[in-house]
Amino acid sequence: MIRRYLFLLLAVVLLVLIFRIGYLYVEVGKGIAESTGEAPSIFYGRPLKISRGDHLGNIHFAERLNRLSYKKVKGQPSTAGTFSREPAHIRIFLHDKGIEKRFYKSSPVDIALRDGRVTALTSASGGKLESIQLEPEEIGRLMSSKMTSLHPVELSAISPDLQNAVLASEDKRFYSHCGIDILAIGRALFTNIKEQRFAQGASTITQQLAKNFFLSPQKTIARKLREVELALALELRYTKKQLLEMYLNKIYLGQAGARGIYGVEEAAGFYFSKRARDLSLDEAALVAAIIHAPNRYVISRNHKTAKDRRDKVLSRMKKLAMISENDFLRASNAPVKFQSRSVPVHLSSYFIDYIQRITREELGTEKFYHRGYHYYTTLDPLQQAAAEEALARGVEAIEKTALPAGEPLQAALVAIDPKTGSITAMVGGRNYEQNRFNRAVDAKRQPGSAFKPFVLLAALSQSLTNQTKMTLSTLVSGEPVSLPTPEGIWTPTNFENKQYGMITIRKTIEDSVNTATVRLAHDVGFQEVLETARLAGITSPLLPVPSMALGSFEVTPLELAYAYATMASGGIRFERFSLFSVTTADGDTIIAQTGKRKQVLDPRVAYLAGYALEGVLTRGTAREAKALRINFPVSGKTGTTNGNRDSWFVSYTPDVVCAVWVGYDSGADTGLTGAAGALRINARFLSALYSQAGPQAAPAPEGIETAVIDPVSGYLATTLCPKTLQEAYLTGTAPKETCPDHPVNPVMDAVRNKMRDAGNFLRKLFK
Repeated sequence: MIRRYLFLLLAVVLLVLIFRIGYLYVEVGKGIAESTGEAPSIFYGRPLKISRGDHLGNIHFAERLNRLSYKKVKGQPSTAGTFSREPAHIRIFLHDKGIEKRFYKSSPVDIALRDGRVTALTSASGGKLESIQLEPEEIGRLMSSKMTSLHPVELSAISPDLQNAVLASEDKRFYSHCGIDILAIGRALFTNIKEQRFAQGASTITQQLAKNFFLSPQKTIARKLREVELALALELRYTKKQLLEMYLNKIYLGQAGARGIYGVEEAAGFYFSKRARDLSLDEAALVAAIIHAPNRYVISRNHKTAKDRRDKVLSRMKKLAMISENDFLRASNAPVKFQSRSVPVHLSSYFIDYIQRITREELGTEKFYHRGYHYYTTLDPLQQAAAEEALARGVEAIEKTALPAGEPLQAALVAIDPKTGSITAMVGGRNYEQNRFNRAVDAKRQPGSAFKPFVLLAALSQSLTNQTKMTLSTLVSGEPVSLPTPEGIWTPTNFENKQYGMITIRKTIEDSVNTATVRLAHDVGFQEVLETARLAGITSPLLPVPSMALGSFEVTPLELAYAYATMASGGIRFERFSLFSVTTADGDTIIAQTGKRKQVLDPRVAYLAGYALEGVLTRGTAREAKALRINFPVSGKTGTTNGNRDSWFVSYTPDVVCAVWVGYDSGADTGLTGAAGALRINARFLSALYSQAGPQAAPAPEGIETAVIDPVSGYLATTLCPKTLQEAYLTGTAPKETCPDHPVNPVMDAVRNKMRDAGNFLRKLFK
């Protein structure tokens, strides 16, 4: 009877166990499928266009090829994703990854170079090309409502050295145990009892995988038992190679700012700028080493700790006969050297929030997180990295001299491509994790003197209608001025109450003279200035009152950047453009956009305004730009508001417009002018973009002439003028009279000419 009951009890236990195992078998399969089978939403940056005249160093061509996983080969590249390089030629076989093929075409191309610049682009058939495009770079992935970047790869795409290093470090009997390692458990138990603390663990790779997929990190006996049964179920359901592949794609391997690094493919790219299949033995051992404590071993000051841990992994690999003695010696003698690429743009960013905002109406908030969507944006990953770096380092330096206000000093930066109107970089504040308010898009602040170029545009535009013949050398009074307003008589003052007499319009802009600017706006007409600002792209409320000329009405950095882009583009106004398209997992396009543009200003007027704004950096309020490594032509304007509440600098070249704002969110006094604040961030950004050579000069449109003038009087220079300046004019508007302040004496001129001729004759005679 007892035997029968024992048999029944054993049968019941066995049935329960079989049912439990069957249940877990199904559940782990479902859980793994839900976690690994989801197609993430993927975000791409803009495709890089390469044209004749581009400097490959400035566009970081080599770094971009590396980020796109191009492989260097010898001789002629014959497969997609390869390239070869010679001093005067780069031959590249463009990738064909099947995404957005309208952006690029897979084929071999020859890039001819001279001094780093592209001189010719030739197709495989010998045809001359105007430009080529690299495929868009992935900038992040969206899983569920959590923003993480994951790059799963097959086990065959992970180097054997890396696989062995992980096994040696984490689970040397992985291929022989059934999910739990009894020997390791016994050893760990003995060690922990001996040291009377939790000194050693015994989790296998399968157990770690069970914990990562299904369990919380809480350390309890119940959770540990749950981990064991899940590990057994995983071993029943999957092969060892499948389990190892899942583990290597799931493991946490450090932090890139606010974004976690998950999986060996992403770790290889982040720490060594390589694919997981291309890691050397010492690099593979280092990746395996940092699994134990990722954020301890990768900090630069802990290279010795990282090396010690790496060498322990190598020693274990040698002991397990995974590597030879020579391999061990070579790898252990290699220095620890991280070759990190720039931190990729993580999805918890101001720009992606902006993309969500502009697609909300068409996609709905929920569909923004839809699995498998592909977002093709205008963001340039390297420009974004440069913008984030410039803002972070710039604010750190600036706040040391800023007046304290009991709150963090803030900043915002927007970059736009003036050829297309694309937003290429956006930083809305110092720390997205702490404060997600996007100051680049939503902060309305007074632009101060950064508004003055629209007064200049209005004045120059009147020359086209023959109402007046205002030029950059036209004189305007800088003396004190008082004008009636609805609030009473208004009397603007200059910075530090500086006094001026008659000055040129150029100097009015370069030195940002308030009194002269207000007089100029009055002469042109405040309504005309307002309409010109509207044409350029200012959409915020404005009133045709005198203070408008000095930037008393609020705008956003994005709005001001687009208005300056109208000047940089030769008078073309662009609508805001940040997204090319959105496609579903099936490849259906649900959003498709192109940049909209309209010619609103005469190209000659836009050119003259830019020519004048170059002087702001060479002689005017931003002249310290040269000390900040801006030694190439840039047009720009500083802006400072009353009480130093806002510091602005907006710059542009033929390649990029960059607007920077610095201030406190509360509007407190920063003590910073535009030059002392925003200019320093802007200059960091520009110097990163033009690290090898300056931009090519913007060509003058037809209908522009130049003349050498006296910069004080504005008339044609004579031989007696102490300073001269080459000025640009609409054809037919250059001055005809010579400088009255330095008249020429005909007799003395004749004597000088005779003496010069005699000197030339004697030099030829005795040569």
